[in-house]
Amino acid sequence: MSFNFACIGVAGYIAPRHIQAIKTLNHNLILSYYKSDKVGILDKFFPKCLFFNRFSQFKKEFINLKKKISYTVILTPNHTHFNYIQFALSNGSNVICEKPLVLSEYHLNKIEKLEKKYQRKVHTILQLRTLNVVQKLKKKIHRSSRQYNININYITPRGHWYQNSWKGNPKKSGGVLFNIGIHLLDLLCYLFGDYTNYSLNKITKDCAKGMVEFSNAKANFYLSINKKDLKSFKGKKVVRDFIVNNNKIDLVKNFEQAHTNSYRAILQKKYFGLSSVKTGIQLALDLQK
Repeated sequence: MSFNFACIGVAGYIAPRHIQAIKTLNHNLILSYYKSDKVGILDKFFPKCLFFNRFSQFKKEFINLKKKISYTVILTPNHTHFNYIQFALSNGSNVICEKPLVLSEYHLNKIEKLEKKYQRKVHTILQLRTLNVVQKLKKKIHRSSRQYNININYITPRGHWYQNSWKGNPKKSGGVLFNIGIHLLDLLCYLFGDYTNYSLNKITKDCAKGMVEFSNAKANFYLSINKKDLKSFKGKKVVRDFIVNNNKIDLVKNFEQAHTNSYRAILQKKYFGLSSVKTGIQLALDLQK
């Protein structure tokens, strides 16, 4: 079965992965919007896709086509997600939204009510969960009664532009824990379940250091976008260490397929729905209290 998609944020950094996933799985992107008009990628994948850079125009066409649109993909800045989710649900569309889904418990609860009201679902791209190495680790943890020690060093330097964009504004991005760390916090919750304790030792505009405990695991993490933090890693340009009981888990291998795998899971109803993301978002919020 082929589905029709609309996309809000089609000119964004992450948009090509979503567009590629929709095309790879033989679905159709028929309507798109973003305030930037750098959308030449549409010619490669969906040349017939309607595009608008004014939301009022997009909204009018969306309403005209809403009976044909099964999913609306949301790829806009974090703080705008909720309003676009509400728009899509109220017009009869399911939603696929990049993470972090939202930045507050209030909006999580509102989405749950909107899902029930409009009988539609909201899904999130949780691509790390789809990796084979993660699936194998989860099965191993499930079968084991041992305790696990996890050390995360995630250092991905960003230039001067970062702090002067919406990503550098905690009210818009949620800060480092949401904009960078949500991937890893979600992964911890996926692997080990509900957290039992947590602490945040340090948080600034460009780094966060803390600890999370589970019934069978303890995870220490350091997240940074500061290039200076690479000095102790022997010339590496990026560090993505996810170490479980002294074994490094490769979260990069086959990552280019992860968005497509996420879409496949969602469309096959093995989806990453609201219940999947709640714990990770709540952990990010609790760490900052």
